Amino acid sequence: MPRVNLYATLRDLTGERQVTASGKTVREVLKHLAERWPALEKELLEGDRVKDGYSIFVNGRDIRYLEGLDTPLSEDDELDLFPPVAGGARFEGVFGGVSPEQFEGYLKKWGGRRLAEGHWALEGAEVRFWNEDPVPVGAWQVARLGVRAEGEEAERWWRRIRIACLRGGA
Repeated sequence: MPRVNLYATLRDLTGERQVTASGKTVREVLKHLAERWPALEKELLEGDRVKDGYSIFVNGRDIRYLEGLDTPLSEDDELDLFPPVAGGARFEGVFGGVSPEQFEGYLKKWGGRRLAEGHWALEGAEVRFWNEDPVPVGAWQVARLGVRAEGEEAERWWRRIRIACLRGGA
């Protein structure tokens, strides 16, 4: 059965971090979850669509870019259900000399989970990062990385991100 990871308020509604649910499409999995936790359906769905601000990923890919609620699933698939990040803090900055690969290493070390290219989940926060234009320093070009952290625990993670990126090490 597909595994479903629940975050923030959705986790609070179920009391679970990860559950399994039967279904051959995202819609069927959500229906199965709604049978177990009716409050989850009211929180996540509006009629026959996902409420604005909520995100559903299948194996790290947003269903909005797949087949929506009709995205087919296999037994090995993993879904991530995210509520809107509003209500939490948002922190953003640019760091020099940190590569995307190095930054991903920090996120892995901290227990993060890759959702998509440049998009990771940490406990209580989501982190996105992207390449910024490099800065010329003499004959050299210094790479720069843009980073944004959002969510209830964003401030805590932002402190850790800043220290790691400014030191060049986690």
